[in-house]
Formats: sequence, structure tokens, C-alpha cells
Amino acid sequence: MTAFTENDLKRLENLIINGQKAIETRLTSLENGQKAIETRLTSLENGQKAIENSIGEIKREIQVLEIGQTEIKGEIRTLDAKITGLNERVQLIEASVGKIPDLAEKIGEVKNWKQIGISIVTAFVGGVIGWLIRGK
Repeated sequence: MTAFTENDLKRLENLIINGQKAIETRLTSLENGQKAIETRLTSLENGQKAIENSIGEIKREIQVLEIGQTEIKGEIRTLDAKITGLNERVQLIEASVGKIPDLAEKIGEVKNWKQIGISIVTAFVGGVIGWLIRGK
């Protein structure tokens, strides 16, 4: 068998120590990488939570908008009904305005009859007074 010298043992010890240090360095590097990954995952989780909160907020705003839209539709229906009522009133007014010339003509005729009536009554009264005065 071969005998090992102290130098050989020292070299073997150095190799083992250097290998152990290299392994420790790699393990430290892996741990640092793992911590970096964990940090990134935490950051992603926080971002995901923020996105979920934003989505929830958007959903609430959409619900509010839908409620507002429903209210507006109701108000539009009310306004449509009022406009329909106004249209009917305008048609009645237009029909009434169309009758104004006829009414004016009839009122004119009535005025003429009044004038004729007043003239006849005046003539009759004048005739009676004249007859009474002559008769005496």
C-alpha cells in the first residue's frame, strides 16, 4: 500500500475545505435567490390584491351607474308621458285657434244684430214719442 504524506493530507484537507466553502457560497447564493423570489412573489400578491380591490371598486361603480341609468330611464318615460300630454294640449289649442276666425265672425254678426236691434228700438221709441207728441 502506498503511504500518504503529510502534504497529501494537507492538500486533501484544503480541497475539502475549498469544496465546502464553494458549496456554502452556492447555498448562500441560492438562499439569496430564494429570498428575491419570495420578495417578488409578495410583490405580485400585493399587486394582485390591489387589482382585485380595483375590480371590486369598478363593479360597485358599475352598479351605481346601472341604478342611475334605471332612474334616468324612468325619468325619460315620465318626460315622454308629459310630452304626450303637452302634444294633446297643443292639438286642442290649435283646434281652438282655428275656430277663432269663425268666433270673431259670429261676434261681428252679433254686434251687427245689436246695432240693428238698437236702431229698431230707437226708431220705435222715437216713433211712439213722436206719435204721442202729435196726438196731443
